[in-house]
Amino acid sequence: MSKLLHCCLILMTLITPGLMADELKLPPLFADHMVLQRDLPLKVWGQAKAGQQLEVELAQSKTNVTADAKGQWLATLKPQAAGGPYQLTISSKEQKISFTDVWLGDVWVASGQSNMEWKLGAQTENWQQEVQDSQLPKIRFYTLPKTLSALSNQPVPEASWIKASPETVADFSAIGWFFAKQNHLQKGVAVGIIDATWGGTAAEAWTPAQALLTVPGYEKDAADMQAQPEVWQQRIEENKQKDQQKWQLIGSNAGVEQLKLAEPATNDSQWQQVSLPNATPLSDIVWLRKTVKLAKAPTQASLFFGDINQIGRIFINGKQVAEESWADSTTEIKLPAGLLKAGDNLIALRVINSWDNKVSVGRAGQLWLKADTTQLNLEGDWRYNNTAEPKLPDVKFLNWKPGVLFNAMIKPLMPYAVKGVIWYQGESNGDKPQYYHKLFSTLIQSWRQHWQQPLPFLYVQLASYMQPKAQPAESSWAALREAQTQTLALPQTAMVVITDLGDIEDVHPRRKKPVAERLWLAARAVVYGEDLLYSGPVFKSMQAEGAQLRLSFDQAGTGLSVQGEALKGFAVAGSDGKYQNAQARLDGNQVLVWSDKVKQPVSVRFGWADYTYANLYNSAGLPAVPFRAGEKGAAGGVK
Repeated sequence: MSKLLHCCLILMTLITPGLMADELKLPPLFADHMVLQRDLPLKVWGQAKAGQQLEVELAQSKTNVTADAKGQWLATLKPQAAGGPYQLTISSKEQKISFTDVWLGDVWVASGQSNMEWKLGAQTENWQQEVQDSQLPKIRFYTLPKTLSALSNQPVPEASWIKASPETVADFSAIGWFFAKQNHLQKGVAVGIIDATWGGTAAEAWTPAQALLTVPGYEKDAADMQAQPEVWQQRIEENKQKDQQKWQLIGSNAGVEQLKLAEPATNDSQWQQVSLPNATPLSDIVWLRKTVKLAKAPTQASLFFGDINQIGRIFINGKQVAEESWADSTTEIKLPAGLLKAGDNLIALRVINSWDNKVSVGRAGQLWLKADTTQLNLEGDWRYNNTAEPKLPDVKFLNWKPGVLFNAMIKPLMPYAVKGVIWYQGESNGDKPQYYHKLFSTLIQSWRQHWQQPLPFLYVQLASYMQPKAQPAESSWAALREAQTQTLALPQTAMVVITDLGDIEDVHPRRKKPVAERLWLAARAVVYGEDLLYSGPVFKSMQAEGAQLRLSFDQAGTGLSVQGEALKGFAVAGSDGKYQNAQARLDGNQVLVWSDKVKQPVSVRFGWADYTYANLYNSAGLPAVPFRAGEKGAAGGVK
């Protein structure tokens, strides 16, 4: 290499970083195919050379702005009506950036945990038909990658605006998709969904740590995050490395290819024994094996485990026959013809719980092998090994820490103009319902403050979940629903009740379309100002009439109704506070409630259970809001 060329290369390395710092840049939210909010001032921002003059133009709006001493700039375009496709142009004397296929329409932030994140193609109800009916390119999604930070002033996470089509929508948030589709078809505008979700996360992570300093239950953690953000960021980075190692181990095929743990010839005589279904969870990467003897080779065969928690691979005689992820429901596995043979047959499982490392397999009465017309019970002794493959790293739930998701996935979006927020979260706060009302209210208020918008907030109440109880009992799930109801005291909010859409066995109910339909109904009323009934019946008042309680409701529409033969979901208590299942019937537009076991009822609960069969509706077919009344601390009907 010549000395001249060598000197030129050194000079280029010295000056390139400076040139890059002066380069005109915008956050990745500004890109081809983006949707911008109609009828609101539009904020456009980015980086440029300090003091540089810029011109920003979109459709009929144009403005000029000057980059500050740090090279940062923020331009505001006047509100414009829906339309497109347009071109957004940002230009200086030296450079010009243009984004094409830009539409003005409605932009919504879809946020929360896994039920909002849940993809359309992840076994949601009738998803295949929905994919076929998805050629709607004016609906676009910007799905943020999962990221967290203890530090504020983070960049917008890198993603792209994706247009809806049969090739793309299976990977969209199911609720986001159904909501956007109704918005688009009914309002006739382009719709953008910014998907900022992370399964299994708590509300405090989505709330600024600063705002949590005075919120009961979170003051200490928030103060710690505020006091040493750099220390926490280092912990986050170290934890991220452990998480990457964990997923590398989860995805490893060494147990199959090198260790041959699914092969019948492998000696498992020194493995420990466990009885399935296992009452005590196992840990790490668990291999399970059982030999089943058949008198003859079946012509048809299937296998069922009831439940595998939560990532599993299933092998028969060394051949993998099924794979299950956390998003799947365990189904009957149809086995290939000729795989089972007369004599010994080995069933092997590789199971991992990526969530909390607590591995469990099977449900009582639901663990079997069917060979032709014979069903063999697979419950009982299995051999297991959880040391053959490396131990999983100890990954902490740092994505639950105060403010870390707000810093990384919400604040960077500001001040991108949006129509509002649709939110589905609360499951991860179910163990501390006493704190949730203040926590959730703080989250909403802090988002509005930072966004400098009224920011309508439409949210989903927890669905029914877990095994129903025959008798009334305390329920943290019900208490959290009450906290969600109390949050309706904030203006520009609406809550969707989905107690009738839950799943006893699965915290992720697959009927996402009706959830989105109810959210959209709320949006039409609260956000678009349409005069319609968007809430189910809301408790108004209670009057004692001897051995009965007479209940009155708001939001009944043209009348209350029952879905089924008799009203369900009510319980009453006397002065001793002991609740008993109650009978109930409609009396005009009111409900009479009583129990033969309570002579003088003084309090009532409705839908107060983890899983409730409550079936009181209004004329719009919307379920009543769960409530309790007449007891100390009862929220009663709010809004």
